[in-house]
Amino acid sequence: MVRWVFAAVAGAAIGLSAFAIGTASAEPAQPPPPGPVPTSTSDDLADMVMDVIQHDGLAAPTTTVVPAPSH
Repeated sequence: MVRWVFAAVAGAAIGLSAFAIGTASAEPAQPPPPGPVPTSTSDDLADMVMDVIQHDGLAAPTTTVVPAPSH
């Protein structure tokens, strides 16, 4: 009977040590991917638009009007 108890205790100790070794040698968790890139706020965009208007700059290139073909 004592041998069975000793065998059970030894088996449990071996099992727990195997679990502890496996856990200790596990790969660390990867860091989460970076979040979205911060974008401009509406105040930033409004400031950019006002700068363009105040400096008489064009926000985007414009096209020239082509005259209608003559017959």
